[in-house]
Amino acid sequence: MGFWMGKMLSEGMRGLERAAGAKQDLTPQLVAQVRDLEHQIARMMLLNQALWELVRERVGLTDQELEDMVREIDLRDGFPDGQITNTPVKCPQCGRVSASKHYRCLYCGLEFQKPTMG
Repeated sequence: MGFWMGKMLSEGMRGLERAAGAKQDLTPQLVAQVRDLEHQIARMMLLNQALWELVRERVGLTDQELEDMVREIDLRDGFPDGQITNTPVKCPQCGRVSASKHYRCLYCGLEFQKPTMG
């Protein structure tokens, strides 16, 4: 999940938590949020397909090479589970460990290099 999508989900969840605290019926908000997420997923699938077809056509990669790379990335966390998992990152400044989903050390504030994707 990209940074912007994660941020949108957290903001949406905070709104739902506020509504739950106010004892409101969450059904309409949840339905709207699910509909929005379905739209975002469909859009991301379309963009990914378009990107893959461009890469395959212009660079000459094969579907098998894509599958091999997906498998390699999936196994980086040691589990063939079909998803990217955050892994702990050791801060080069203070030596403490933070989750890789954070772009800065939770202890000393050093900003980590952000990944190009994800």
